[in-house]
Amino acid sequence: MVNNTNQSTVMLVKPIYPCQNVPVVVFSKRCPKPCLYCDLCKRDFPKNAILASGKKAVLEKLKKSKGAYFSAVSDCFLPTNRELTHNIIKNVWKAKPNFVPLIVTKQSIPQKTINLFIKNKQRIVMQISTPSLNNKLLSILEPGGASVSKRLKTIEKLTKGGVSVTAVVMPWFNIYTENENITDLPKELAKVGVTRCIIGTGVLPPNQRQKMINTNNKAIQYAVKQMTEERKVTTKIGYTLPIKERILLFSELISAFSKFGIKARICTADNADLIDKVKLPLCTKFKHPYFLS
Repeated sequence: MVNNTNQSTVMLVKPIYPCQNVPVVVFSKRCPKPCLYCDLCKRDFPKNAILASGKKAVLEKLKKSKGAYFSAVSDCFLPTNRELTHNIIKNVWKAKPNFVPLIVTKQSIPQKTINLFIKNKQRIVMQISTPSLNNKLLSILEPGGASVSKRLKTIEKLTKGGVSVTAVVMPWFNIYTENENITDLPKELAKVGVTRCIIGTGVLPPNQRQKMINTNNKAIQYAVKQMTEERKVTTKIGYTLPIKERILLFSELISAFSKFGIKARICTADNADLIDKVKLPLCTKFKHPYFLS
């Protein structure tokens, strides 16, 4: 593999996950403060995985695609990527009205882009990462992400404008500090208009797991040490909770979200071993009405 992202501002690469059978938009500007649990920000792609390189080529390729996944490797709403993200989506929509962007971000979104999404609310899948309400924990786990209040404010602006926002509650670490409990997060998400969420415990690559163990935060250290089951997921080896513990945890989370009118599904990208083994609601495919045609 080579460091292709240094060659252009943006690339389009082949699908990364089988559940999202759409190309992936990858920006050369990676997060300067990557999440402690993530090694995606370091990912490079072989030449045979690159579909287009450079803004013009990416735009032309996207105009022929049914949709695209934004932010699998680099966050599309990092301050350095916001303007380019806005322009790419705006221009593709002009040429192909039924194009569907799947957007995932931990950042706040500029108002002009929120307005663009509200105007095109029927042709977007919007997901915002909100794994915790605890800013202190998030500042350790996700030092490059927006604060909890900014994420919630962004969600509220979108939902008030009619944009359906799915909360991405993953990777979920079973961490609570004093006076916190499992219903706090769904309660706050419901207040800002969230009705659906994706949950998952994730799989920690060995290096990321060790970095989390090396923190001075006892709650994080305890949660990570519980993730003792080693297995292969997609192309990597990582650590996760043993399957019985995951099933119990997911059951509790689904019940907690249900109390506040939020439908929770388990992401199978890192939990494929649950497919056909549990009756819990699973998310196995990127869906949108425009994809049915």
